[in-house]
Amino acid sequence: MLFSKHKCLIYTAFGNEKYYRVVNKLIEYGVSYETVSISRPSLNVNFARNNTTQYDIYVKEEDKHKAQQVIHV
Repeated sequence: MLFSKHKCLIYTAFGNEKYYRVVNKLIEYGVSYETVSISRPSLNVNFARNNTTQYDIYVKEEDKHKAQQVIHV
């Protein structure tokens, strides 16, 4: 991310379902993005159902407004 053009954090999702919901909207509307994920180990046996991975989704500064609109459609 240090030299990335995608520097504007527009959304933080927790879990795969929320992540893919947002990313699919960005793809559908042609918004370029990058993701940084942070996975925390879980001692919970039901980890597969309770995914707590953090996904930070970044876009280019010039796409910030469009991305925010798309996410909330």
